[in-house]
Amino acid sequence: MICQALLGGSFDPVHNGHLHIAREILRSSIAQTVVFLPNARHNFKRDSVLLDYPHRRELVAAVLEPSMEVWDDDAQGSGYTADLLKHLYQKHPDHVFLWVIGSDNIAGLPRWYDFQWLKANARFLIIPRPGYSADEKILKRIRRKTLKISPSEVSSTLVRDRIKAGESITDLVPERIAKRVLRLYKPLLAGHAR
Repeated sequence: MICQALLGGSFDPVHNGHLHIAREILRSSIAQTVVFLPNARHNFKRDSVLLDYPHRRELVAAVLEPSMEVWDDDAQGSGYTADLLKHLYQKHPDHVFLWVIGSDNIAGLPRWYDFQWLKANARFLIIPRPGYSADEKILKRIRRKTLKISPSEVSSTLVRDRIKAGESITDLVPERIAKRVLRLYKPLLAGHAR
């Protein structure tokens, strides 16, 4: 059985915090590979994703390291984790998937689309986030592992805020994409209220 950690999200843009999580997962040997799954439709961030899917996906592909992959399975999907996992289980019946989720998202998990199916079928890999302890009542309802790692303070919001303020992002995103991120996001952030 191949065990893969699935790191889904908008990656608007991908940053050093995402890579930190992926590296720590691989270092822990919990999974053999980490798969980035940029979503084309994010049901919780419908109106706030700035960059289009093809560019976000290209940026992710440009920063991959050994044992990291990017898949397009969420490009045409509904944006719901349950639908994506059903698709992946059908496509890869010999794989075990761990859905990576921050502890800050645990409280809202019962409101996720088709939570009953997720509860019965999904395996979660919880990444602790500072200031967010996971609700024990919810934890008891799901199959999960927790990966204790040192948290990263980097976020896509911080990257965008720095770009908008004209500040450096060199410590926030991999060097090989920094200029491209600036070129893509500067026009989108000009006059954008945040």
